[in-house]
Amino acid sequence: MSMASVTRTPSPAFARRHRFRWSSRVSKSGCSSRPRASAADLAPPADPCAFVLEAVARATTTDHFVISAERVLALAAQRGLDPQDLLPEFVREAQKLAIPPTSKFHVGAAALGASGAVYLGVNVELPGLPLNASIHAEQFAVVTAMRAGERALEAIATTAAPCGHCRQFMNELRGAASMRVIIPDPGDAATNARKRHLVLPLCDLLPHSFGPLDLTRDESLPLMLEERHNGLRFASGSIIPGGSGAATDGELDAAAAELALTEANAAYAPYSASPAGLALVDDVGAMHAGRSVESAAYNPTMSPLHAALVAAVGSAGMGDANGGEWGRIKSATLVEMSGAPVQYAGTVALILKTIAPRARLNVIACEKAEPGAS
Repeated sequence: MSMASVTRTPSPAFARRHRFRWSSRVSKSGCSSRPRASAADLAPPADPCAFVLEAVARATTTDHFVISAERVLALAAQRGLDPQDLLPEFVREAQKLAIPPTSKFHVGAAALGASGAVYLGVNVELPGLPLNASIHAEQFAVVTAMRAGERALEAIATTAAPCGHCRQFMNELRGAASMRVIIPDPGDAATNARKRHLVLPLCDLLPHSFGPLDLTRDESLPLMLEERHNGLRFASGSIIPGGSGAATDGELDAAAAELALTEANAAYAPYSASPAGLALVDDVGAMHAGRSVESAAYNPTMSPLHAALVAAVGSAGMGDANGGEWGRIKSATLVEMSGAPVQYAGTVALILKTIAPRARLNVIACEKAEPGAS
């Protein structure tokens, strides 16, 4: 699926967190494809380090936390490096944008897709909620790749060795065992900028792993990042928002419902058969959508709200180092299967009550469409 968030509107607080700012030369009506760079955009500054700074700044202010394959290749060629070797440099800049109000520990991640694009991630902690409500930087990067329509990841670099939670989450990827994980060498006492890095296959960090096939026993099923359609429609008798309130609010609610259904149809829920999608509407009417993303280990599973928050950070600059700005969320529309083993409405309501207490929550039931039904 393509990226679902639309209309990036960085807040002043978000913009101040960047060392570089520029206006986008890429015209977007939405977030429907990976950003592409023009020849003018790719002209590297004289200082290679400035190119890295600018690439990350552009990605995180206008390009939905994605560095285009063209920009990555241009920088790699200038430096005489493999694109994979650039990932630690991207991580050092991305981690400055982390949102860790509880731990104060900034984590960044940069994942190299098979397309050649790089997907950035940061850790996001939600104030007033349990620690397990956090979004890990590696999860952020993987969801960013998912939003961009990336189908495979070749390598990922992180601020520190991924925790077990993230190793398990990444184990949902096709070929996860051989995916390269790049981490700082703990035996190197050099400064961060000059520190050596280790490159290890994920199987070295997650030996004797438990993964998708241990539960599904079916190699033909699509894994995380791979295209899927869950065959869902709004349940018969469901009330779709849009008939009450101001016309503009009704139109936004109706559009959010359709977007949430689209996300539910793309949700990765092979273990519970409980796909769900959610669309947030912010204070300027922009929508940020997410889907449920399950893990065979269950606990690393991301709710559709968490995936939507990734989109809100990546597309609208929502959130700040102190965990604020979530009050910009005006409404959330959740689409899930009534009676499915996993239900997200209660969790979504609890989180929103804490981080965006004025946000409205609409919950709409969906169901499997009959074969041949439109």
